[in-house]
Amino acid sequence: MRSLSKALLYAMLVIAVCQGQIRKPLPAALCTPCIHADMNFLASDELQGRGSGTRDEHLAALYAASLFTSFGLQPGGDEGTFLQKAPLPATFPPDIARRLAGFAQAPRKTTWNVVGILQGTDAGKEVILLTAHLDHLGIGPAKNGDRIYNGADDDASGTTAVIELARVFAAAPRPARTLIFVLFGAEELGGYGNRYFLEHPPLPLDHIFANLEFEMIGRRDPALPRDGLWLTGYERSDLGPELVRHGAGLVADPHPRENFFTRSDNYPLAKRGIVAHTVSSFGLHADYHQPGDELSRIDFPHMTRAIQSMVEPIEWLAQTSWKPKWLPNGRP
Repeated sequence: MRSLSKALLYAMLVIAVCQGQIRKPLPAALCTPCIHADMNFLASDELQGRGSGTRDEHLAALYAASLFTSFGLQPGGDEGTFLQKAPLPATFPPDIARRLAGFAQAPRKTTWNVVGILQGTDAGKEVILLTAHLDHLGIGPAKNGDRIYNGADDDASGTTAVIELARVFAAAPRPARTLIFVLFGAEELGGYGNRYFLEHPPLPLDHIFANLEFEMIGRRDPALPRDGLWLTGYERSDLGPELVRHGAGLVADPHPRENFFTRSDNYPLAKRGIVAHTVSSFGLHADYHQPGDELSRIDFPHMTRAIQSMVEPIEWLAQTSWKPKWLPNGRP
């Protein structure tokens, strides 16, 4: 009960801070205290690593939904709420099963997406999707006496980026194009929240023309200049280069052997024809999927500047009539 009270206190504090920040026009400075508060809550020990399909993932979803409510977004979930409740399979394939081995949580039957809509003046005819995944691995095998896989970089950092972008854009005059902010559940089990969203979109799927997934932006990639970000599949479409022309600090993925384009929630969207990429600064650090991925390792100045660097390019994309397209042989 004490842990839950602490978690709820975090939630109330960050909502109070953010509610005082929502009347600045773009380009607005980010709410640095909000970024810290979101990360402190999402990656806290009290949420026990936000295991896919667990009560702790659900608490993270409720937290994000309460923030979306305070920003004044429209709900895009079930029955007028911000939450989509998605079933999980009774059994998992042998690979997504190996990942669960040793992780001591109750059986997983349901996951949750958080969906908030900022209606553009186009009434949803053209939609930009900004996404991240809520979940991580939960409680698992001990490493150096620590069993909580907090997932601060993976992907509390991306979740926080989407929340903060939602705050900034909800405070500004309405854009021409509609923005939908989605936090997917159960990515770590195989993208089950993403799959459910694709089958139950709040607006017709063919209205979505671009997706930016934010994943692991909490630490610098030593392969890039200070505060740089890379875009998976940069060479597959003209979206990355065009965002760069409008101020985004994006470069091509410096780790092509890792095939990151196919390893995040952008990929199922790309397979549906949506120009979809993941924004990241993951430098292949050793804390990936380990208990060491915790708040003490987050580079907050880098993370804040990285999020800020995407505000004006996304604002431009939300106002222009230009649309990205796949380059030859780029669509998966």
